[in-house]
Amino acid sequence: MNNTQKLFELAKTSFKNAHCPYSHFAVGAAILSDNGKFYSGCNVENVSYPEGTCAESGAIAAMINDGGKKIAEILILGNGNELITPCGGCRQRICEFATPTTLIHLADMNGVVETLTINDLLPHSFK
Repeated sequence: MNNTQKLFELAKTSFKNAHCPYSHFAVGAAILSDNGKFYSGCNVENVSYPEGTCAESGAIAAMINDGGKKIAEILILGNGNELITPCGGCRQRICEFATPTTLIHLADMNGVVETLTINDLLPHSFK
């Protein structure tokens, strides 16, 4: 299994664990860090909207907590009618830990649909 396939499987597992009783819109994310380890996260909603957390935020927090410093690859999985991309806040969070060569995979339930760089996703970041 290559890294992208592993990211997809981890994101799919996280997607299934999402806590989204209000929007009913699950999202899973998985990261391959510069330390060679994989991390994942799911969205966790809260009745006190917008106090929930995004899947990307959860995966990034897990990476940082374990000592990872940079995102080598990240995969975001959703099942909407359109391909989902990270929200503005998560774009900036990804940018904080991305390098110019970080791959950002956008996926639906069938697999990766598009792969971008951070400059494609967030061309005018605060970095």
